[in-house]
Amino acid sequence: MALHSIIEQGSGAPLLLLHAFPLSGAMWRREIPLFAPFLRVIAPDLPGFGRSPRAPQPSIAAMAQQAAEVLDRLHVQDPVVLAGLSMGGYVAFEFLRQFPRRVRALALWSTKAAADTPEQQQGRFKLIERVRQEGSEALIQATFPKLLGRTAFASQPAVVAEVEQAVRDASPDGVIDALRAMAQRSDSRPLLPSISCPTLVLAGAEDAVIPPQESEAMAQAIRGARFETIPEAGHLLNLERPEAFHECAVTWIQQVVKT
Repeated sequence: MALHSIIEQGSGAPLLLLHAFPLSGAMWRREIPLFAPFLRVIAPDLPGFGRSPRAPQPSIAAMAQQAAEVLDRLHVQDPVVLAGLSMGGYVAFEFLRQFPRRVRALALWSTKAAADTPEQQQGRFKLIERVRQEGSEALIQATFPKLLGRTAFASQPAVVAEVEQAVRDASPDGVIDALRAMAQRSDSRPLLPSISCPTLVLAGAEDAVIPPQESEAMAQAIRGARFETIPEAGHLLNLERPEAFHECAVTWIQQVVKT
């Protein structure tokens, strides 16, 4: 099953952007115009999010396979700059595992390589039951407070409203599929020492989902990886601190595609 909702813009080296849970490819709308002058930007809605249908057998591995199908459908033959934020990072690791020759460079934002602990798995399964019973309101209560940092909640009401609406708009069925897929995903830490492509790891100093120390440890396990912490940012770096995020991400990707 192929994803049927894809944002594509620009020309040049391909950049595949994989979005966070429980958002969609629309979360990249500020970044796409910055990348499009020198890259072919491809930003799909992952299965069950945005306008993409659910996967028959949802898993992180299936999401990676479907992302590869997107590239095939668009006749992308060159290796991609692969970028994922949060859940998108989990998919990026799986894509790299399955299709290493299709990756030119790797950007890992607000994500981690480790699989869920048993406690984290149980938390996801409990949330699945709540979403089944209560719908998007359960997701708002359980997830929304952690998606943004304290600075955003205190001083960026427009961002808070935007993210809250995006969470409310998420399909409960897609959310349930993704929660189960994340709970059952593989541990990607054994993959880290074998990563040889240029790699950028970004973390928010106020991230309540994945502490920056965990992202830094992940970066240290990848040979030659660059690590940056973005001050006053929580989990959704590009939405909370767009200028700082763009300075790090756009500059790094520009350098990568020139080499």
